[in-house]
Amino acid sequence: MSALASILLGAAGDLAVPIIKKILGDKLGGASGEIAGKVIDIIADKAGVTPDKLPGVPDDDLRDAIIAAEPAAADILVQHVESQRLMNETLQAELDKGGPIWTWAWRPGWMWLLGFIWLYTIVLRPLVNAAFGASIEAIDLGTLMVLTGTFTTFYMGGHTALRGIKEWRAGK
Repeated sequence: MSALASILLGAAGDLAVPIIKKILGDKLGGASGEIAGKVIDIIADKAGVTPDKLPGVPDDDLRDAIIAAEPAAADILVQHVESQRLMNETLQAELDKGGPIWTWAWRPGWMWLLGFIWLYTIVLRPLVNAAFGASIEAIDLGTLMVLTGTFTTFYMGGHTALRGIKEWRAGK
């Protein structure tokens, strides 16, 4: 925990601001730094200073700023929880949509295949060649990059590309 978060947590400890205490005191996964940073920015804004000047704010003013920031901190936490809920629903919908296995299995299948091919090209083939004096031919890295890029394009932008093609054909 940063020194600034420790100072604010100490000041918030005596006040009835449970959301700020939770955000600054608990671990909220990978987003804890981002959420705590937003809360610190809000407290600094309420105190009328920049975040790096918060340690110099008088205790009474800091307490007032923390109390004033509590509603905004609650909103940030609610937004984070809602975002997580929507992400979980999206992932669950992907799993529940049913249908033949090939309609969804191509993505993890290609990920594992490409991962193995990169491992083979960069690690396994050179090790086998060095250990056994073999001369196994290398896969062309340019071809492997094109294959990986094509997969990534389909995986991450397939629907966007299809929508763009449809709009282009419709003359929009």
